[in-house]
Amino acid sequence: MTIESIRVKNLLSFDDVILRDFRDINCIIGRNNVGKSNLLKVIRYFYAKLENKKVIPLDFHTNYNAVGEITFTFDTTRIKKIVTSRKNNGRFHKHIYNTLFKSSSVKLNFEELIARKNSTNKSFFSLTLTICKDDSVMWSVDDPKVRSLLATLYPFLYIETRHIDLYDWNPIWKLISNLNSFNFDDVDHDELVNFLDEKISSRKGDYKKYIDRVVSVIDTKPYTYKEKVINYIKVAIKGDSFVNAGEELFTQSDGTNSNKFLETLLHLLITLTRTEFISPIVYIDEPEVGLHPKLAESFVSNLNKIYSKFKKTSELSGPGRYKTPYPNIFYSTHSPSILKQTIKLFGKDQQVLHFSKKKDGSTRVNKINSTYSDERFLNIFSDNEARLFFSEYIVFVEGATELELFRNLSLLNLYPAFSLADIYDANEVILANINPGYSKASIPFVIIKDIDTLIDYSIKTEKFSLRPLFEKMIKELTKEFDYYDTGFGRVRKEIDLFSDIQSSTKKHMDSGLFFKRFSLHNLSSRINKVSRKLNRYFMTTTIEGALINEQSLPYFFNWIGDVILTQMTINNPNPDKFIEAMRRRYNIKSQVVPLFKSVFCIGLNHPVYSSAVDKQALRIKLSFLNYLKRKVYSDFNNEKEIVLALRLAFGGKTETQYTLDKLRKDGEAELFREKIKNYKNNELFFLEPQMTKTSGWVTTFLNYTIEKITSEESDDDRIRQKLSFIFPEIISIIEQASSSIEAEESSLTG
Repeated sequence: MTIESIRVKNLLSFDDVILRDFRDINCIIGRNNVGKSNLLKVIRYFYAKLENKKVIPLDFHTNYNAVGEITFTFDTTRIKKIVTSRKNNGRFHKHIYNTLFKSSSVKLNFEELIARKNSTNKSFFSLTLTICKDDSVMWSVDDPKVRSLLATLYPFLYIETRHIDLYDWNPIWKLISNLNSFNFDDVDHDELVNFLDEKISSRKGDYKKYIDRVVSVIDTKPYTYKEKVINYIKVAIKGDSFVNAGEELFTQSDGTNSNKFLETLLHLLITLTRTEFISPIVYIDEPEVGLHPKLAESFVSNLNKIYSKFKKTSELSGPGRYKTPYPNIFYSTHSPSILKQTIKLFGKDQQVLHFSKKKDGSTRVNKINSTYSDERFLNIFSDNEARLFFSEYIVFVEGATELELFRNLSLLNLYPAFSLADIYDANEVILANINPGYSKASIPFVIIKDIDTLIDYSIKTEKFSLRPLFEKMIKELTKEFDYYDTGFGRVRKEIDLFSDIQSSTKKHMDSGLFFKRFSLHNLSSRINKVSRKLNRYFMTTTIEGALINEQSLPYFFNWIGDVILTQMTINNPNPDKFIEAMRRRYNIKSQVVPLFKSVFCIGLNHPVYSSAVDKQALRIKLSFLNYLKRKVYSDFNNEKEIVLALRLAFGGKTETQYTLDKLRKDGEAELFREKIKNYKNNELFFLEPQMTKTSGWVTTFLNYTIEKITSEESDDDRIRQKLSFIFPEIISIIEQASSSIEAEESSLTG
């Protein structure tokens, strides 16, 4: 390991942040403007001052504090072991030992003391840079040799992909010169000239004389040590102009060059440090810039190949494999493809750092749980799941109908903040591994489930039983509250109430369709009050029930009428003769249902009819609508029963949480079921194909209702108010998410 920890105090968006326990691969994610690039600025500034460069000072996080601090704690365990070994007696080894380890004058700061306490076999070295208000700086270690040596042993390289010259790869030579510990100081210039003179001159002294003539004419600045290193290395290779797959760089696309540049740099970084004690740090800002998603995946895959090639473990050993610590590689990304590949391929050798903003505007950094032992999850972990790590708000739902509902464009137009939420249909395997409650990502979320995932009611025994999820939730709630927490007593009381439900009898009526006195709505409300702490919301009914209720019933009837009037066409290529024939066969007053069924069907196209046919068709439709409404109100005792019949017809459940299929299997509510069956076969035959999940009725009904309310109300606030009355459960979920998103947006822009 290269770095043990980085601490930043009162600089840029950092109040006081400590980053520690780095891995070989450190993937940084987070929304824009949360402080990801500020980490790069801090590290870059620290190293610039380490090398005595003049740079623009960093802004303070708050001016109430007169100083800012950056503390790097380096892991010197390996380098200390090397330079204290009897085998290593070189001049540079001695220099390292005398500079870093021999002196007892170097004071340990708090982070280093804690690190030593936790690991007695480890060696650490901390260096703090203090920035003052007058732009002056102070180092915790005065000796410039120490700082220079640290910059040599732990060099820092950063790449901002948006700003690199994709056709000039010369920075790679600088990297190569930083990653070796060769001693070129002992190379005598005259001896080198004499050697070359002997090898290439046709007559002794020709090369030497040639060089002397050049030197007598030109005036040059002496090479720096690193420039010498580069030139000595270049002499030994076949050329210094980079190509990509044998082609000149200017002939390649920007994306291809960017990918190859990063790949070359990282491969060199890993390859050249396998037998060195120099431990570099590299930071790549948005490596995905200019890359196709599949090329972004290849970038990580190829990095993993070269990483694995040299890695020595108990399972992998042999020539060419080393235990040498790898460089610390950081990359900040907005790419789900890069994040996904990093998690899947690097396993325990990676970590994901999630940056977000606190309410006070300072940066929060959370280490995400990004290692998974569940191979099922890793096999299905795709860009869709990785995308959730970048979400502003996540709504986890149970099925495709919920996706259709919460992604409805008409709804999103009324609740623009909610359009920033990700709606995700998660099975239990994915939910257990990807939800922010497990991952520890600072992403607000809610898991929406039906109440029947917690409880099961038997019409025969008139008793509830608790499902495994309920038992699991009770355990989680108990853990969440400390015994002395002020909310513990209230939660404990609610938990006891929930547990008592299964031991008490809950009477039903109407053949088990409804409860007699027990209120499932009240139970659901009480559950949601305590389950909110676990980011769970349990709907009193299903999505079908949330859409079809007593408040929405008038709109549902109107929607059915709209389907009849606007979507049903004459079921014959000769409408004039056909409609006359059907009128003669069926009496419009006493046989309107068979007449309607014979004449009309749901049509994809809307042909233009003669005015006479239009009038005849409209008369039949209106007669049928009047008959349908009268029949519905005569067949059922009240609107509560009408709502239930429609819910069941469209795939919903009774108040006792029975579907039509379950009622049939248990032999319950036979008369009620028979009524619904008759409606499906006769009066509502045209809707029967839509009475299934994802058939499209949710979208068309919701769009119709919103359009209808929009025509009734004067502004969006009143439209939203009416929607909240008609669909209370659905809108409360949307409003809660919208409120959270708006608060987050405010903190980012404020």
